[in-house]
Amino acid sequence: MGQLKNGTYQVSTKGFKGNIDLAITIKNEQIAKIDILKEEETPNIGGKALTALVQTAQGRNNFSVDGISGASYTSKAFNQALTLAKIAAQDEKQEATLTLNDGQYTTTVNSFQEHEGLPGIGKMTMLATFKNNKITDIEVPEYTDTNIMGGMAFDILAKKAIAKQSTDLDVVTGASVSSNAFRQALDNCILQAGGQPEIFAARKIKQRTPIVENLNTDIVVIGAGMAGLCAAIEATDQGAKVLICEAQEINGSSSTRSEGFVMGAGTKEQAKHGIEDTTDAFFEDIYSLYKDEPTIDTKLMRKLTHDSTDLNNFLMENGVTWSGVTHVSEKGVRNLKRAHTTAGLGAELIENLVQSAQEKGVDLRYGLAVDRLITLNGQVQGVVARNKLGDTLIIHASSVIVAAGSYTENPEMLKELNPRMNNIEVITGRGNGSAMRFFKQAGAQIVDVPYIQMMYYFYGASWGDRFPEAIPGSPTLPNYDVLEVDGGGRRVASEDDFCFEYTKRVWDGGYNEGYAIFGQVTADKYPEMTDLGLTTKTAQGKPFGYCEDSIKALATDVGIDPQTLEATVARYNELCEKGVDEDFHKNSANMIKITAPYYLVRLPQICTDGYTGAKINENAQVLDEDNQVIKGLYACGSCADSQMTGINYFGCGTSLLTCGVYGRAAAKDAVSRL
Repeated sequence: MGQLKNGTYQVSTKGFKGNIDLAITIKNEQIAKIDILKEEETPNIGGKALTALVQTAQGRNNFSVDGISGASYTSKAFNQALTLAKIAAQDEKQEATLTLNDGQYTTTVNSFQEHEGLPGIGKMTMLATFKNNKITDIEVPEYTDTNIMGGMAFDILAKKAIAKQSTDLDVVTGASVSSNAFRQALDNCILQAGGQPEIFAARKIKQRTPIVENLNTDIVVIGAGMAGLCAAIEATDQGAKVLICEAQEINGSSSTRSEGFVMGAGTKEQAKHGIEDTTDAFFEDIYSLYKDEPTIDTKLMRKLTHDSTDLNNFLMENGVTWSGVTHVSEKGVRNLKRAHTTAGLGAELIENLVQSAQEKGVDLRYGLAVDRLITLNGQVQGVVARNKLGDTLIIHASSVIVAAGSYTENPEMLKELNPRMNNIEVITGRGNGSAMRFFKQAGAQIVDVPYIQMMYYFYGASWGDRFPEAIPGSPTLPNYDVLEVDGGGRRVASEDDFCFEYTKRVWDGGYNEGYAIFGQVTADKYPEMTDLGLTTKTAQGKPFGYCEDSIKALATDVGIDPQTLEATVARYNELCEKGVDEDFHKNSANMIKITAPYYLVRLPQICTDGYTGAKINENAQVLDEDNQVIKGLYACGSCADSQMTGINYFGCGTSLLTCGVYGRAAAKDAVSRL
């Protein structure tokens, strides 16, 4: 190995979110200085780690540093950058000495997996084949992510790695965890074959010169989730030419990550199970929960419920198969079984709709992000979009249907629109706020909702592959064997009622978290839940739970009035001894007396999509500040449901119902104006 030449070497590697570009100065065989030219890591995780790694590496002659816990991908990318700088500074060319042992190699690495709609750690297994110093085949036979997210990402990356013989692979938009798992696995296989991953990473994939292209279509749909796909299929069925611009390279919408429930009344599936229901009854039930919300539009609500039957038929006609119909709660107006379920959850639902759309001729383009609307004389007439190659597409159309999701992946916009959402533990919703940008450009009227779709329940972003036996406050895996109190220490709802009843009361009380209280009997029954509470911290850095010998000490731990909490627990224990919940009518089987030692776990804000969005009419036409229609502009889905929802959310499947009904409404009106 030759000596290292003094100089500054610009290198680029792939971090967790995107490129990490560094200028590394080498002098007298040492790393003299490192400048960060560009990085796209998560500020409080990868960004913070990168700064620390730079400080550690400077002044050393060792071109490798220890990784930082919790930022493994950033750490690995940084060490790869050091190696690339060292290779560049050496006299001989490393590429000439590259050798790989022929054969097939396998590895299993951590990847993405959902648990009850929440992000967790799963696995993926790769088989990589090398021959004559080349990557000849890559298979991913087993993985825990969905086919239309992780599966699509693995296929994209495998084709690119083989074609370019490089691991200089960009993260597939919408599948960052699975993309990083793929890169890690391929590096492992290269090492097993006796090769150097850094040499493959140094082979930069050259992009062709971007082009500008003009296209013409009848209708542009922005977004390929439930709303966008329903709109595109409906418009195509009626004879329109439709182009979907999907910014992500995979089917990564909130719809895909959902439970796949779709609410509906008077459906064939209900009749098959002997369930009698009407759309009028559906309206009365959902309106009873939402009627006090200041943004509710009764006409939109009536259309939502009335059209639920037809939407259900439409979905079945387009390949969706129901695995059953259920209720989201055994109590109150949610007791009637209206939630139509799919065996493969939201991923299966969207996969079926994608297949139907493509078979019917919808031009679905992944990785095509809309920059702005085209407007002329107050009318929207298309979009300007850009793909992953940097090409600019000017797409002319008679109308544009915005179904681009909400804004919960945009921290700055979320903070601006919903300042009370200040104790968020996890956000599973998608949408970077682009829809809000389009609405602003067009002069749309925005309906402000102070909260986003959220619940207060026990789940931690840092838990990885650990998962509790049951979750206090969860809509899908609830734990009823606890006492739930609001941020002031008061019991406000039955623990076995649907979680949004509790959420509404905690929110209305002005609190950003609630608490679950239990004793040793419950702690012994749920050891994993208890241990997670006592050994982990929230995203805000607070202990997730406490164990104390007195209720007073628990109250002190979380800063609530001890007398209030003591009185709440005393009353609850009194009801447990009676065997009857006289206050909130909880099932007696779950009334377990709380005895020392006492436990408390935090219930932070667990969130999906934002509600603030465009004001629309019954045709999903976007309205301006004077309540006049903005010609050629429609909106549906999470970017336009603020007039049809409430803090006491009706239940899983209501949002997808909104997407489907108003996606189709937009399409029907747009086609009628061609």
